[in-house]
Amino acid sequence: MTGSRNRNPLTIILLVDALGWDVVREFDFCKDLLPHSGPLDTVLGYSSAAIPSLLSGAAPDRHGAWAMYRYAPSQSPFKLFRFVPKLPHALEWRVRAAMRRYMARRETIKGYYDLYEIPLRVLGYLDVAQRGDPYTPGGMSAETIFDRFASANVSYRAWNYKTPELVNFDALREAIETDSRVLFLYTAELDALMHRVGTRHSEVAGKLHYYETQIEALLTAAASAGRDTTVLVFSDHGMTDVEEIVDVAGAVDGWGFRPGADGVAFYDSTMARFWSPSDVRHDLEAKLNATGWGCVLTREELDTLGCRFEDNSYGDTIFLVNPGYLILPSYMSKEPVAAMHGYHPDDRGSRGCFMTNDPDVSLPRSILDIKALVINIVLETR
Repeated sequence: MTGSRNRNPLTIILLVDALGWDVVREFDFCKDLLPHSGPLDTVLGYSSAAIPSLLSGAAPDRHGAWAMYRYAPSQSPFKLFRFVPKLPHALEWRVRAAMRRYMARRETIKGYYDLYEIPLRVLGYLDVAQRGDPYTPGGMSAETIFDRFASANVSYRAWNYKTPELVNFDALREAIETDSRVLFLYTAELDALMHRVGTRHSEVAGKLHYYETQIEALLTAAASAGRDTTVLVFSDHGMTDVEEIVDVAGAVDGWGFRPGADGVAFYDSTMARFWSPSDVRHDLEAKLNATGWGCVLTREELDTLGCRFEDNSYGDTIFLVNPGYLILPSYMSKEPVAAMHGYHPDDRGSRGCFMTNDPDVSLPRSILDIKALVINIVLETR
């Protein structure tokens, strides 16, 4: 690396949620500032799977965190909800909000999660899959970038979604004057914006321009501080515009699936997961495949994708819809969104991106390559 020949090296890392390779090319994002770039393959699932995979370099079936929720009746912090009768939506919403505040006070779960629109009786069977904070050492069962920084005595600072993006950028720029060797920032604001307006909207162009000006300001500040700086920008996944809405829950209800008696269902934005007896499961899977909306993933496919769990805690049956399809209503929302992620990793819209100002960096092909690459850059330029 060029940085190994210079003193006072600095690595600035920006993890921009949902910054897909197609979006980068559509808007020529940082074409001159970060010209060394390429697409980045992701894993099946949402950020709850992709970010732990990126930070640890391990697939979900190795680090254990895939979907935000897993089936764990005996461990569920919400188990009492199993016995709550069906309530009006407004009242259920208040109960969920009160539970969220209670959990926050107890600090039982340090990672990101939300209760969204998950029915209380369904929550009673579930546990939050990632209880630790993956942005801190010891936050995951698998070793992460931050664990390596800590063990190698690399001074670093990190900011994430818990504080506003603008505040984080200002703090990062000020930290250039400190002795921190690595400055890491994760932001989810682009992800939220594209969910709302889609991937090609003028507001997306405006947001990317804002990021570009921030990166330029960081490089200017670093040069003024006499620091030899490598900037790495990458994402956990991309984003796909929604083209069709499908009511999977309505179809399953119409087939006579009885919650409780026939098992438990979880309806995410692009996946429906079921835990059910084998006789119910076989009939359900045949009907799901016959809809043409997507396909039930086989155990072999899940194994190839690094998402096969022997205990089936993430689902006996996992139905993944086609790219551009949105399950609605779902337990995530009752309102449609303009763009979504969580489709098959082979979908071109699922690809993330990697960008840097250092032409000597070997471009990674997958988010699973990021940890090793970052560690190599940082330790080589100490």
